[in-house]
Amino acid sequence: MSKPNHRLGHWAATALCSVIALHATGVLAADITATPPAGGGFVIKGSGGQERLRVQGTGEVYVPGLPSTGTSSNLTCYDSATGQLTNCQPGLGNGATGATGATGATGPAGATGPTGATGASGTGVTGVTGPTGATGVTGPTGVTGATGASGTTGVTGPTGATGVAGPAGVTGATGANGATGVTGPAGATGVTGPAGVTGATGANGATGVTGPAGVTGATGANGATGATGPQGPQGIQGVQGNTGVTGPAGITGATGANGATGATGPVGATGATGSVSSLTAVANTIPCVNGQATTVTATCSSGNAVSGGCSTTDPLQNYLGNAIRSGTNAWACTYSCVGTPQIKAEAYCQ
Repeated sequence: MSKPNHRLGHWAATALCSVIALHATGVLAADITATPPAGGGFVIKGSGGQERLRVQGTGEVYVPGLPSTGTSSNLTCYDSATGQLTNCQPGLGNGATGATGATGATGPAGATGPTGATGASGTGVTGVTGPTGATGVTGPTGVTGATGASGTTGVTGPTGATGVAGPAGVTGATGANGATGVTGPAGATGVTGPAGVTGATGANGATGVTGPAGVTGATGANGATGATGPQGPQGIQGVQGNTGVTGPAGITGATGANGATGATGPVGATGATGSVSSLTAVANTIPCVNGQATTVTATCSSGNAVSGGCSTTDPLQNYLGNAIRSGTNAWACTYSCVGTPQIKAEAYCQ
């Protein structure tokens, strides 16, 4: 590490002067040259054998006593561990730039001095590149914006009107009963099958005429149960009764789903080109009433009004509220006016 702002001691100043004297050119009559062996250096020691100054053969200059000196206002850069003199970091020792002072009055031009001698061109040693600065701390993430409000639900449309129920049909007459077939002998009792699904309750038939009560016979003795006889042949089917009158129409079922859209039919042939007769323009102009809605109408003297137009002498100040075909042969324009400009309706008659 380089440590600035240390004062050179008296002995260090003397030693440095000696080194400078050794390298000065054109001052002494002859140079005093000390050439150290390879890997060695030029060393000056104190009376106690302490090393006070070392110049390495590779050019480095060490003053070991520098780290223990006091401070001063003069800037010297050196390694605090070894006392090696080093180049100062760029910008070291420069204070903050003060505010620019006010420009003083221009003084009188001084006499031109003599041209000085051209100094020797020396190339300065490039300073050591300073370390890269630490990466700055990442700033905090911004606050998430509030969620926007949900839009309002649209108004539910009105329910359509219920259609009118159709009239009930006329009740048909009850058909006559067919003749009863001959009863066959009772067959053997079959195995009981599983219970079937209960059918829908049929409509009640008409009540038949009550026959006369028969004479009650004497109760006979219970006979022994006979063996089950074989199943007798099926009896003859009775004659089919007459078809009854058609009953009333049932309630109309719900509307079925729409069927798929049929294929598009072929394009019809183009009709013959019709003729267009000429149009006749009929106009009507009136003054508009200030601050009121004023209507002007143009009426065809013959034929029908097929279209029309509206205009005013001051379109920037007057508002066209309506332009319609007010009759089969008339065109009307309604304006809201500021002032009393002229307004005109024009009908195109055919």
